Amino acid sequence: MKNKIREIPSNTFYQLLIIYTILIIMITLSILTKYTIHMEIFALVIGIFGFFIIKNDINIKENDLKFLENKYMHYGLLIMALLIIFLLRAIPYMNNQIPLGYDTGMYKYAIESGLTNLDKWVVMIEEPGFLYLMSIIKIFLPSQFILTWLFILFNALLGFAIYLTTKEYFNKTIAIFSVFIYTFSIIQFKVFEFMYYRNILGITLALFAFYFMKKDRKYDPVAFAVLGIILAGIHKPTFYLFGLSYFFYSFISPIKNNKTKYDLKLLTRNVIIGVIILIGGFLFYLGNFTIQITNLVEPVLIGFVSPGESPGTFITFFQYQFTTLIYLPFALIGFIYLIKKKEFNVLFFWTLISAIIVYFQFFFFNRFIIFLDVALIILASAGIFSMINDKKRLGGILSIILVICLIFSSFSYALNSKPNINVSEFNTINKLAAVSETNAFVMTTSSLYSPWLQGYSDRKTIAPGLFDYDLHTKNQWNSFWASNNQSEIVGFISEYKTKYNSPIYIFIGEKQKDNIQGIKCTTLLYQENNNKIYRYEC
Repeated sequence: MKNKIREIPSNTFYQLLIIYTILIIMITLSILTKYTIHMEIFALVIGIFGFFIIKNDINIKENDLKFLENKYMHYGLLIMALLIIFLLRAIPYMNNQIPLGYDTGMYKYAIESGLTNLDKWVVMIEEPGFLYLMSIIKIFLPSQFILTWLFILFNALLGFAIYLTTKEYFNKTIAIFSVFIYTFSIIQFKVFEFMYYRNILGITLALFAFYFMKKDRKYDPVAFAVLGIILAGIHKPTFYLFGLSYFFYSFISPIKNNKTKYDLKLLTRNVIIGVIILIGGFLFYLGNFTIQITNLVEPVLIGFVSPGESPGTFITFFQYQFTTLIYLPFALIGFIYLIKKKEFNVLFFWTLISAIIVYFQFFFFNRFIIFLDVALIILASAGIFSMINDKKRLGGILSIILVICLIFSSFSYALNSKPNINVSEFNTINKLAAVSETNAFVMTTSSLYSPWLQGYSDRKTIAPGLFDYDLHTKNQWNSFWASNNQSEIVGFISEYKTKYNSPIYIFIGEKQKDNIQGIKCTTLLYQENNNKIYRYEC
């Protein structure tokens, strides 16, 4: 009788999971929209239920999935996953040579001229470590290759970092699961699509650092410290999360299992390594780049006092929940299991801190979804492993169905992924260098095209609210966009001619209103479709 009562939670869990899987299939096939019902609440219920009924240790080395422990099968699957990561991200470039992302032009300029010119905007936002790295890489590779195929390779390298870290903190089988979830994660494909280059490099460095910290062989602390220092110079937000995670882990890890002793020797070592990383990382920002540190203090503090005001450019948490429905319940299982097992390792703090930042909307909270997703991918693989170990056949069938849905969704998304601008717009922007003098300024009146002109016009760029040559406030730009008065428009542009005493050329893209057409002092020099280049003559 008692056994039958104990089976009730287990049976209920799998019944709910079967219903959830059917709904996921319907959403994948567009029979049902993902916003029709509160699937995120359903995922939460399953995650909590799974915590109570799955009792297998997710850290055990011996498990029922022996075929995944086979060396040839295991490494064959790993290589396959890494190849699919590359191929999936190559899909948008099958018939297209224009890099993806909004920041692409800014990256191109930073790679080619960032350290040479040291523009104010470069010094304020582009991490010095990234600029140093790219200054070496560009010796061997053209910027176009760096922005496309090398970036894809770095995405695959992140997949490998996820595999290694998961393998070290859990086991080989969970590591294979994690790299496949990453391979088909739409969120991680969005990171690639948005061209978040430094994010990818930063997370890769952080995970490799966590891998060496866990190994703890003779020279692993040195590798951990070196990677942490490099991370500080490559990407500040990743280092911020990395530092907070390591800080809390440093003080928790010396607590012994019996809680009667506190390992002061381990604490001292942790603190020394942390101080070395902080000092080494700060060296990157001496001189011109110190402003990046001082400028961060105020917005970070404001983010805690007035949350929700500095989201960063990425999807919202609401969108995130519904984009990750396929693996969200298993991530919850994995995280809650860590709490039950009291595995308060650095991955636990990485997950917890990023979740707090995202949920409570602290500084740059939307961008921290990227970090949270990587952590949940690892935990989801642990949750799936635990489910399969509990009920091998049913768990395996449900896992395969959900993975097929994930594959279908990711390939559909990749096939529809396109650059922010089309060929005609791209060609017209590249034409600017041919029709203008080398000392000329090019002006875009739309923020959509601003980074593209900065990177591809080969001229000093005037853009609303960006770069070094903008002379107007947001309100003044709003008045300019709304104006139909020729005198006001001419007066607005004339300020740049007077200030810089150089030829002024104006790019108008087909996605924006052309309030330059027909006004005095402008001559149309080039047009391709509805993309135009004007020369300002007054």
